[in-house]
Amino acid sequence: MILEKESEIMLLSIAQVVVAVFALIVMYFAYFKNNTLGKLSAFVILTAILLIQVFNGLAGVIAGADFLNFLESIFKGIAGLIIYVELAALIILTFFSKFKTKVALLKWSIVGYVILSLLIEFHVFS
Repeated sequence: MILEKESEIMLLSIAQVVVAVFALIVMYFAYFKNNTLGKLSAFVILTAILLIQVFNGLAGVIAGADFLNFLESIFKGIAGLIIYVELAALIILTFFSKFKTKVALLKWSIVGYVILSLLIEFHVFS
């Protein structure tokens, strides 16, 4: 049982590292290769990360007050929804927008980011 739990933690950690590498590839194309799809995708990723941090931080601040538990759960729920909005926006940008790119590495990095983020969000690795 302990060995199984350690392997799940390791698998989750590896998935998180791969997600970060995919995000760094998107950042590379956004800022060094001046790619419009990369810039918009980087904007979506960074905005989602910052909004999630804000709402989780607000939930943490409110956690001490018992009479504000409903606000804490609302903020955590909003932070959870932001992840799905981010992933939907990335899919729309990649496949359905006018900003096309011929760089396969960028497209596959965005797709890999979305798939692994969904798997992490659905707790497949834990």
